[in-house]
Amino acid sequence: MRVVVAVDRSDPTFKLVQAVTRLYAPIELTLVHAVDHGLAQYPATGPAGRGTVPEELRPLLDSGQKILAQAAKSVPTELNLVVKQVCELGNAARVIINTAQMEAADLIVTGSRELSSEEREFTVGSVSHRIASHAPCSTLVVKQVPEQIRRVLVAVNGIDDAAQIQRWLLANPFHDPVEMTVLHVVPTLKAYREDTSLANHDRFHENLHEDSVRWGQNLVDTVAAKLSALPAQAPAAGRYKAHGHVATGDPPEVIVKESTQLDLVIVGAYGFQSEARFIYGSVTQKVLHGVAVPVLVIG
Repeated sequence: MRVVVAVDRSDPTFKLVQAVTRLYAPIELTLVHAVDHGLAQYPATGPAGRGTVPEELRPLLDSGQKILAQAAKSVPTELNLVVKQVCELGNAARVIINTAQMEAADLIVTGSRELSSEEREFTVGSVSHRIASHAPCSTLVVKQVPEQIRRVLVAVNGIDDAAQIQRWLLANPFHDPVEMTVLHVVPTLKAYREDTSLANHDRFHENLHEDSVRWGQNLVDTVAAKLSALPAQAPAAGRYKAHGHVATGDPPEVIVKESTQLDLVIVGAYGFQSEARFIYGSVTQKVLHGVAVPVLVIG
């Protein structure tokens, strides 16, 4: 597995490496640091093009190279990883995404620094959110690293993202067995949640809700069964012990609540790039904002 790790001045790189190595056994690690000085008129410039960098910006790149060198030293030698270093001038999210494309990465790992305002988080977005929403591969967003990853929540919205997540889990099995809860949340209108008498008198709403729950239960049971009952020759055989669960409510609120006793949340990037995301925020974006444990966004 080829992994790109975003190196930030404030996020200990070892924390990010530790998070990914508790799930997978990467063979190649690329550490990326972007020098974003807010000077959009300068194109992203890699180590090979340092001669074209304005003289006043060279100290910034030199400082970035030192940060990368320190980060590389923090990677445990016993992991036997091939470690590359990339320091470029430009927008952080763009530099990281471009590096992932050039390295044909399977996974980007980034820390998450919360912004002071939830409104700013949803309208402007943090670097980690921009990476997760536009990355060419899956993204692991890490706020804090649990002591072990044994209990995992897999949130599925529909057939498309369930299939996408299932393919990833089968192609990239965790190296240690985990217990998985495959969760589907049936949304309910706020009015019905606040005044249950409305739902009691609206048979159409009740029927629709019951149909949605049955459909969701069939979805999560199917996914859980496929993950749990793999043939012995499959690479992921014996790695996942999964069961399905259907809940009702606001999807991101339910996922955040369910995650409090777990070690990792997995969500799909399906619909993450819709135009409505920039106004209301997608479920994935709200989960990234609210969940304390690492979030693996399958893209």
